[in-house]
Amino acid sequence: MKCSNCDFSFLSGNVCPECGVDILIFEKTLKISDVLYNKGLDLARIRDLSGSIDSLTKSIQFNKNNFYARNLLGLVYFEVGKTADALKQWVMSASLLGEGNPAVRYIEELQITPGLLDDGGDAIDMYNSALMHIQQKSDDLAIIQLKKVLELNPNFIDAMNLLAFCYLIKGEKQMASVLVEKVLELDINNPVTLNYYNVLFPEKKKKISLKEVREPELLPGKSLISGKTLDKIRNKRIFSSNFFMVEALSFVVGVVCTITLLFVTYIPGRVADANREINVLTATLTATEDTLSQTIRESSRDIERLELELERLRLENANLTAVIATDNQTQQVDLAWSHIWGGRHLEAAQLVEVIDPVGMDDITHGRFIEARDIAFRAASQELFNDGMVYLSNGNTVAARWAFETSLHFVPSDAAWDADIIFYFGRISEIEGDIEQAIEYFRRVVEDFPQSDIRGSANARLAELDR
Repeated sequence: MKCSNCDFSFLSGNVCPECGVDILIFEKTLKISDVLYNKGLDLARIRDLSGSIDSLTKSIQFNKNNFYARNLLGLVYFEVGKTADALKQWVMSASLLGEGNPAVRYIEELQITPGLLDDGGDAIDMYNSALMHIQQKSDDLAIIQLKKVLELNPNFIDAMNLLAFCYLIKGEKQMASVLVEKVLELDINNPVTLNYYNVLFPEKKKKISLKEVREPELLPGKSLISGKTLDKIRNKRIFSSNFFMVEALSFVVGVVCTITLLFVTYIPGRVADANREINVLTATLTATEDTLSQTIRESSRDIERLELELERLRLENANLTAVIATDNQTQQVDLAWSHIWGGRHLEAAQLVEVIDPVGMDDITHGRFIEARDIAFRAASQELFNDGMVYLSNGNTVAARWAFETSLHFVPSDAAWDADIIFYFGRISEIEGDIEQAIEYFRRVVEDFPQSDIRGSANARLAELDR
């Protein structure tokens, strides 16, 4: 019997004495891997991408050298927006078979497509950030992040599911249903999406796959390759790279044995030469096997090196993103100060109001706080003065806007907040809304007992209560 794994010949039993592999089990695992690959291919063709991923992952577990399954799994991962997972499978496939392997072309397309890897990495970072926002019950922030993710990667199924989940939490079923239907167009049996579908449409319940419905998780790492590409993968029987080598070497040994038989039968004098030739070929076979084993070990080391390099690049990208964010914060604070120095206090106040100070260094944060205090106070005072001018000219609409904006930016220690409420009452009185005017005047009297304008508010109340 000949071992299908190492090509060692032995007389009896199923276990190879050379490599220790049970031949029957080994061949059965190869067949199981083939069956699972074919199932994954069929599921991918009908857009059951979740089922396809499950089958192809199991196929690789039975035969890690099944590069056909790795190629297809990479395509499916890419189709659902998981660029890093797709790249990992293609790199491992290319290490198993380089020449003629489509995985090499897929990797090249990733590398030459401008911004694709960066966009994929940014999408994953924002997805993870959205997941943390949800854990912190900041659903609105999560929705903003997930919308940006889908702008970068419209086919990112995990992001669509998470956004649908956010909409369900907020009770926005119409928005959630649009996302759920879109995901089911891409992946007809996605278990998470089917669960949401049954919540949204209980009267049209669909059967949920028996596959485990997983919680959203942090991801490690759009679509370059369309769904039609999946149909181009031929339904081939899969063999390990070792098995290809065994097939070729078995042919060589068969030829040698035939020649040897002829020499023994017809040319007895050539038997010794034939034996020597057999020994040479056997030594060659052993050397070839050693080379193959060494190649496999080196490929494994290359994969580990590439994975480490990918992680390094991801960290470097995160650091650069943080640096850019810090630079943007500094530029915005500088611009706010430029508005202040130019007397454009309202523009400065509106700018610092939207600046996110998270992550600022101490110096920039100090300049930000100072700019905010100066801009808010100056803008509020200027708008209050503008409101007084508008009101004196009889333009109650402009006066109300100026007073409202002034109140928005008024500092806690300002002396004109009570005056603004009083003049809201005057505007309402002029416009004929007496009930609203009384409410404003009463608010001045009750909430601002120390204000100079409190006496005027009491006088207006006495006048309007007659």
